[in-house]
Amino acid sequence: MSQKFSLYEDLKVWENIRLFGGIYGMKEVDIEQKTEELLQQLGLTAERNTLVKSLPLGWKQRLAFSVAIFHEPKIVFLDEPTGGVDPLARKQFWELIYQAADRGITVFVTTHYMDEAEYCNRISIMVDGRIEALDTPSRLKQKFNATSMDDVFQQLARKALRKAD
Repeated sequence: MSQKFSLYEDLKVWENIRLFGGIYGMKEVDIEQKTEELLQQLGLTAERNTLVKSLPLGWKQRLAFSVAIFHEPKIVFLDEPTGGVDPLARKQFWELIYQAADRGITVFVTTHYMDEAEYCNRISIMVDGRIEALDTPSRLKQKFNATSMDDVFQQLARKALRKAD
């Protein structure tokens, strides 16, 4: 799922879901059943015929993620998925990530929000294009004698060379 949502703005909510189900090669009967389930799960049943461009950003975000994992992939990559959304929408989005992980989907997230990094099982922090830290949030905080992932990041970022382009 890209940072800029991959939904088709001029299609209705249900049309986006069914389109991606077809792209992923799902059977029509499965697409039909899962579309209804997904609309209910996301609380979008009443918005099924709404054009995606009319949805609030947080709803688009949840829909885009749900469509990206509609076919139950083994892995999904999320590029800064919560950029620009309010704290409640961020929380709801992470609940969807946890649900996906509980179903066995591996979720890779890139984020500049270090508080979100705390939600992850493993974290990799890059400095100057190299991995400088890789472990669980609690072990990294312990290793760097830090109280938060932001503290860990700050310590690592101070080592950056910042070469001129």
